[in-house]
Amino acid sequence: MTDWNGRALVDTEWLAAHLDDDDLRVVDASVVMTKTDAGAWKPSSGRATFDAGHIPGAQFIDLLTEVQDKASALNFTLPTAEDFARDMAARGIGDDHMVVVYATAVPWWATRFWWMLRANGHDKVAGLDGGLDKWRREDRAVSTEASTYPHASFTAKRRPELVADKGNVQAMLAAKDGAVINALSPQLFTGKSDLGYGRPGRIAGSVNLSSLGLIDQDSGTYLTEAALRQAVQDSLGNFGDAAICYCGGGIAATMDALVLDLLGYENVSVYDASLQEWAADDDLPMQTG
Repeated sequence: MTDWNGRALVDTEWLAAHLDDDDLRVVDASVVMTKTDAGAWKPSSGRATFDAGHIPGAQFIDLLTEVQDKASALNFTLPTAEDFARDMAARGIGDDHMVVVYATAVPWWATRFWWMLRANGHDKVAGLDGGLDKWRREDRAVSTEASTYPHASFTAKRRPELVADKGNVQAMLAAKDGAVINALSPQLFTGKSDLGYGRPGRIAGSVNLSSLGLIDQDSGTYLTEAALRQAVQDSLGNFGDAAICYCGGGIAATMDALVLDLLGYENVSVYDASLQEWAADDDLPMQTG
């Protein structure tokens, strides 16, 4: 993929021009979020929306039931490098393939898969800016046909510097040498709303960079680079280069991580277990307000 600029996003025009390239793999990572009567958000598989129409040549990857650590008591966590490699190879995603991942509605789930690939040493991956919604608005072709690819060779090289645990979070907060970033809405950050993980609010000492504030609400595309840089400055100030992003379950956090990558920050990790682990442990400090 000689004309990919190496950035974490491609636009619909670029994807349309490369859709028939043999070394391209397109992935739909959509998850449907439904609000319950109690006001919580419940995720469900995006398979039905994929079957109803997707970008031609795309394959569906279910992050809820397929590509996660099935032995973990927590949701969505990274599978082992060996399991991830086996899964990617079976889907025809190999070391030499360029992967473009998209989702419907908010891009959290696309950025989650973007981060999972990078955490396993595969850097030839980009999110589709605007996702399927922008693709459809531009009257580009969609398909209802399933696509399969020959078995490939995928070498997983886990990059621990991209994957944080609670010990890493505690160490950064104690040393005050970076930013622990909450990617949730201001209402969840302050504790006015609750995800239901045990305790409302945020990790004590963390700062808020709401992932939904990083996209244009009308177009669904990311803000301009200048606007993203201003949003980071307004929310985080001069925090240096190191950051750990978190949310409820390591999903929205990957959107913050992608934006920081776009802006040139190189020392950014994601707390994979996020609040589903931290808020459930009364020995770990939380804040509200």
